Amino acid sequence: MHGVIAYTGSNPERFQQLRHAAEHFGANNVEARNAGNSWLGSFGSANAVHTFSDKQGVGVVYGSAAATTTFHSENFLDEAPDDVVGCVIHHELGLVVAAGRGNHKMFVHHLSTGELMASSSLSVLAYALRSTTSIDRSYEDFTLGFGFLPGVHTVYSGIQSLPAGTRHFASRAHSETTAVFPVNVTSISSFAEAIPKLHDLFVHAIQEQAENRTKHAVLLGGFDSMLVAATLKTLGHEVHTYTFSFGDTNFEQKNVTEFVTSLGITHHPVTITPQLIEQNLREFGSHFFQVGAQSHYQIHTLIASQHIARDGFDAIFNGDGCDAIFLSYPTVNRRASISQRVARAPRLLKKVALAPLRTSIAERHLGHVGRIIRSVLNNALLPDPARGHLPTQYLDAYALSQLRKGVQPQQTESMLALRLRLAEPTAQMDGPRRAFHGNGLTAQSKVKVDGAVSATGLPHFSPYLHPELRAFVTSLPIEYLKNQNDSPSANGKELLVAMVREYKLLPDLFIDQPKQSPVDSPVDLWYMTSLKEQILEQLQDLPFEVNTKYLENVLRNKRAENWYRNKVSIGHHTMQAIGLLASYASFNRLLHEE
Repeated sequence: MHGVIAYTGSNPERFQQLRHAAEHFGANNVEARNAGNSWLGSFGSANAVHTFSDKQGVGVVYGSAAATTTFHSENFLDEAPDDVVGCVIHHELGLVVAAGRGNHKMFVHHLSTGELMASSSLSVLAYALRSTTSIDRSYEDFTLGFGFLPGVHTVYSGIQSLPAGTRHFASRAHSETTAVFPVNVTSISSFAEAIPKLHDLFVHAIQEQAENRTKHAVLLGGFDSMLVAATLKTLGHEVHTYTFSFGDTNFEQKNVTEFVTSLGITHHPVTITPQLIEQNLREFGSHFFQVGAQSHYQIHTLIASQHIARDGFDAIFNGDGCDAIFLSYPTVNRRASISQRVARAPRLLKKVALAPLRTSIAERHLGHVGRIIRSVLNNALLPDPARGHLPTQYLDAYALSQLRKGVQPQQTESMLALRLRLAEPTAQMDGPRRAFHGNGLTAQSKVKVDGAVSATGLPHFSPYLHPELRAFVTSLPIEYLKNQNDSPSANGKELLVAMVREYKLLPDLFIDQPKQSPVDSPVDLWYMTSLKEQILEQLQDLPFEVNTKYLENVLRNKRAENWYRNKVSIGHHTMQAIGLLASYASFNRLLHEE
């Protein structure tokens, strides 16, 4: 494990609790510093963790740019890269905990006024507090509905995450926003003018992220990451690509052999087995900071990152963020389009259509497909801007009433109030951007990268997340990103594809290949067959008594779900409820480890 811990207060034993918790999860050589009544600890490789000191104090930082950036105690994390978090003991201000705007988070627990425990790892902080904390079920309906926790909430009582871009002063229990230095965005007057500007920003981002390294590992997942790998190769670097291998050609990444052969790239398949999925689902809460409806997707990346670390690399490139900034997730675009159409139907008709779907017969025969239809209809009944904002609700009120035995937990906010609050910032957005905003709140990619970096110490880089490139693309008219006359399921990326063709960065075979989902995997089949008994056993660790018959039905093969996997979903996946519940159970199990 790699990360940082901190404590301020009159009881240094609290810091030792954090230290022992980090060691429990495999942290070696925890380096500790203290000043007055505050302690800092760092553990892990120099690639991920960095300690510094200056006239104002001492600090530790964790993240992709930790080892290559100069940090200062004064105004801690101002002018720092997005993907960094950490703590500093300032001689006058005391302990200051800060979170960047990237993949990593800082988690805090207030014991009393001026007394605080903090860690970049949720599992370390929760394990240190396991005798006094528990699963916080006050947002459970939302968590099991949408696969993430809103705002600063975590799955544990009394533990919060710092909002992105926040400095928190422990002695005063006061927070402020870290300074954001504006990125200058060049004014573009035409699509043609945007092409060379995008090319320059893309190449600059890769060169800056490559630093002085000339040998790179690239997690290959399709067009986005192929472009990264090809550009690195064009720049004269040695490139090694990695893809997930499941022993089933239906789920293998397409055209990999042709791609690596054409560029002289060394390729490494990473074997993913049912046993690895089962083991890592059981340990999910030890690595990741949030539950996952596609938890196998995070696990795939964790396993591949561990493989890359064993091969001797010290960083990983990927294609993260491309689909989001270029508005090119077919599923999200399709959902935005369907939401608009269904919203026009009479309200009474939508309510009537919902009734037969809220039955045990619908659950038994339709399963995930029925829950999707219910989610679409329920979304259409919401007022704007909540309508069309969040992704599909995996387990809604009816499903949860069938799943959970006993009294349903009291929720802090109603689902309607919560959804209206989360959607409020999107009031002036167009439909596609609103849907992408909601999809981004699930933070699946952030969760996977944070867990992989914590486990291996290898930073992950993507040129699509570079601040200058991202700001430029975000400033462009939507028509430059996605032709509004296209089918909602079209790939999009109009400008990016035009840039690739203009500069001949990839052959047409790879540009025009059908999009594959990053979550594609035979995991549904594994859940229903070889892993069924183990999954049912893991779900006994949920923080509530479950209806086993309902779970067995979720795991039963259904004709409607087979149709959805093969004809509708590019991810060929309908068992999101199982991944969600299994990952949730792992967070509860962690509190009871010896």
